[in-house]
Amino acid sequence: MNAARKTITFLFLFSTILAACAPGQSSESAIQTGIAETLQIAQLETAAAGGGQVQPTTDPGQPAATQAPTEIPSATLSATPSIPTTSVTQNTNCRTGPSQFYGLVVTINAGQVVEVLKTYGGANYVVIRNPNGVGDCWLWLQYATNTNFTSYNLPQATQPPTPFPTSTATPTVPPFDWSGGWNIKAVNGGSTYTGSMSCSISGSGEDVNCSGTLNPGALPYTFGGDLSDNRQSFSGAFGGTGSGTVAAMIKSGNLNQFIGNLDAGTWEFCGWRSGASEPSPCEWP
Repeated sequence: MNAARKTITFLFLFSTILAACAPGQSSESAIQTGIAETLQIAQLETAAAGGGQVQPTTDPGQPAATQAPTEIPSATLSATPSIPTTSVTQNTNCRTGPSQFYGLVVTINAGQVVEVLKTYGGANYVVIRNPNGVGDCWLWLQYATNTNFTSYNLPQATQPPTPFPTSTATPTVPPFDWSGGWNIKAVNGGSTYTGSMSCSISGSGEDVNCSGTLNPGALPYTFGGDLSDNRQSFSGAFGGTGSGTVAAMIKSGNLNQFIGNLDAGTWEFCGWRSGASEPSPCEWP
């Protein structure tokens, strides 16, 4: 391979010298041409030996070629649909309001696409166009495939009146009422006193206060105390002619009778009113 290369180079140089001696061409120009061609042949041989490609020789007198910039493909943006829609992954009821207590309008089947008209900030609902008729309905977004409609600037829905009016609890007035006039009796052994008293309720219904007279002797007395939660009974003290404890209870079977005691059970104490009879026994407990 080296011997053949040398032979080719020798023959080329020889022919170049002969060409230089040819008429019409200066020897200097012929020599320069030969040298350039010899270098090009050497590059070809070197590339052939190494398996590479020949790089073109840049002419010092010519500007280097400028590589064209690589064009970067622009990203394709998907446009937002002009109509907001959604669908559900499970059959979902669409109602007249945002809860299960409102009436059913239509059932949206799984995969069915519906148009969204309004959003609602109070719960996980939107208002959609009724796909089976006129009007709209409220769709629960629990199984919706699209729940964000911010980019559409949809109007806010107003919750319709609840189908069931909110009931106001009416306070229950206990049936046991101590207020008003009573006939009373106090018994201690063989001594019995009868008379009357008038009672009133105070302290937001928590206290009872009574005043009356027992005969014989027109003895003045006061009775008062704290009522139980249901107002059936009270316990406290008595005063006036003597003093001590008092406890009394309106009978469940007759709201116009009460039974009780004075002075921790030393005296029986009871009463009746509105045509009711005297309770018997008189003492309680």
